Amino acid sequence: MAYNSKVVQKVFSDFENKEKAAVHAAKKRKDELYKKLPELRRIDEGLALAHIEIIGSVINPGDDISIKLENIKNNNKNLQKQRRLLLKDNNYEENYTEPVYECAECSDSGYTEKEICGCLKRALAAESANSSGFGRIIDNFENFNLNYYDKRKSSDPKINESPYRHMKGIYEKCWEFAEKFGENETLKNLIFIGKPGLGKTHLSSAVAFEIIKKGYDVYYDSAQSILYSFEKERFSRQGTFDYEIIERYMTCDLLIIDDLGTEYPGNMSVSSLYNLINMRLTDKKSMIISTNLTLDDIHVKYDERIFSRIFGEFEPLNFVGDDVRFKK
Repeated sequence: MAYNSKVVQKVFSDFENKEKAAVHAAKKRKDELYKKLPELRRIDEGLALAHIEIIGSVINPGDDISIKLENIKNNNKNLQKQRRLLLKDNNYEENYTEPVYECAECSDSGYTEKEICGCLKRALAAESANSSGFGRIIDNFENFNLNYYDKRKSSDPKINESPYRHMKGIYEKCWEFAEKFGENETLKNLIFIGKPGLGKTHLSSAVAFEIIKKGYDVYYDSAQSILYSFEKERFSRQGTFDYEIIERYMTCDLLIIDDLGTEYPGNMSVSSLYNLINMRLTDKKSMIISTNLTLDDIHVKYDERIFSRIFGEFEPLNFVGDDVRFKK
């Protein structure tokens, strides 16, 4: 489990820049105030000197160290009081010259004394979502509305229940997949089968969002785009192709392949698809595949190697009902 390296690099750079910006802005306010209130500089220099004296007393203690420290402490308190009054008399807040951080818990460092700060976790999750391929369209389980599915028993003999009840079961399967991801090694991959507009993209996005929040690298792309990248890699001159995209297809913790069946048919596409699926299965890397094709369509379109790998290693979830987008 690991966030994508580019995500980590960007977020840590953002935090470093935020911290530096807050410190720089505070120094600018302090310098401006020193020009307006020269007495403030004298007080701050006295406070800095007191700090040095404390260190010196600890390094070279004498018989009267306790008396020295008490005198320094009292002088320090007196200077702090003078500082507060000076700022107050000139209508400035007591902490006017201090850095103003976005996060008071970690001072924009990303870390508290004991652990990673919540603000850093949220930033990593947000940037991971942004780089997942879903971008701004990423959805969650909370806004998946089952009420768009008919509660009357379906006439489809394959499900023998209402679309509402059937889709509720799929929703729970997806939630379980996300909840147990990384903890259950026997967890199967998923393939979403069904017509457009039945919630396949929404639920794959919701699964992705939950897994990203746990710190895993998730990538979403269409089958057409993925196979085009493999084709481009094969025919590009050395040094002209960004191989990082291929590496991410192969190594991300969860790969979501959307719209299987829309890619250009051909031996090269079939071979690339098989190699991708086979390698990820061998490496025990999870996948979710989404397709508008029926089971029979998949059997006809792809050779036996791909069909057997998909339906031997993936749990099929058949999406049913009326087009939700149309109802919305």
